[in-house]
Amino acid sequence: MQLKLTSKERLVLYGLARYPGFSDIDLASNIGVDRSTIFKSKRKFRDWKLIRLLNVPSGEAVGAEILTCVFVRYKPTAPFEVRKGSPPYQNWINYPNCVAHIATDTDSVSVFYSRSLTDFRVNFDPIIDEYYRSDFVEDIHYFHYPFQVSSYSADAALAVNSLFDLGRDDLPEGIVTPAAALTEDSRLTEKDKLTLYAFVKYPMLSDLELSRRTAISRPTISGKRTKFFQTGLLTREAYIDWQKVCCELLSFYHVQIRHGHDREDLAKVYRAFRKIGAPLLSYMQPGEIFGAFLSTGYPELKSRLDAELRSLSAEGLLIERPMLVIMPLSEIKVAKIDYAPMVAKMLDVTREI
Repeated sequence: MQLKLTSKERLVLYGLARYPGFSDIDLASNIGVDRSTIFKSKRKFRDWKLIRLLNVPSGEAVGAEILTCVFVRYKPTAPFEVRKGSPPYQNWINYPNCVAHIATDTDSVSVFYSRSLTDFRVNFDPIIDEYYRSDFVEDIHYFHYPFQVSSYSADAALAVNSLFDLGRDDLPEGIVTPAAALTEDSRLTEKDKLTLYAFVKYPMLSDLELSRRTAISRPTISGKRTKFFQTGLLTREAYIDWQKVCCELLSFYHVQIRHGHDREDLAKVYRAFRKIGAPLLSYMQPGEIFGAFLSTGYPELKSRLDAELRSLSAEGLLIERPMLVIMPLSEIKVAKIDYAPMVAKMLDVTREI
């Protein structure tokens, strides 16, 4: 059953998505809602399990070279109930470097962090080989995004604004540009690694509580928090259970752009796909974009998609029809999002906190 949000609760949801790191005082100032309403709304959202605020590490923070998106279509004889009881499924879902996995009976989309393409293949090939041996897979596609040339946009605030027609004028301005690789002078110390892991694993805990768990002083914890967020090693993001508010469909897409394009061509395609539905995220590198958006129904999705594809094709920007995976939110069987095991593995943090 979908939740009914008041106009002020919708604003608070927008505020948490747009300013996930803000205090209630700063949030009230930016969205024009009093602090008591923010407090009550946040308590409701926790009770409803509507929104999670996460600290997301950059690839540079953990020494990852590439992000890989894996699209899988499954055979009709391998619905989720069949797959989930198999050892290869457990290996896949519990593989630390798999930070996100969303699956229905017919499709799944996963995101991996890896030190290199070789690292990805060495670890993932045995898992997918077992899927093939189990006769699960009908089709599979891999898309690799090197962190140093890829840009990223987290668009939950845009989605809230679009779905509820809020008409906000403080929308996020753009995408996160690629970060420079860590230099020898900026390499993480062992204390850095432990605190970064703590921030990712316990995004809602105070500096005092994290100090108790890590045995690192509170001022040091506070200083490292400031450092990580200011340098972009960590970003604060909101993850919303969209099925509980107003959506029917979640779509993932991958689009290739014609050879010889320039940055403006890439930006045109990026802007076009953000107009098809309420945008959730985008990864962009020269020549291709991977992203996701929400839709309230299929007719709306189809008409907008066709219109944008006609326009882009008329300009000669597309190589082929984009790959599109449409998932009815009511049919999603699993939606994993967890960066902490990956951070522990990549930074070799063995201490439990």
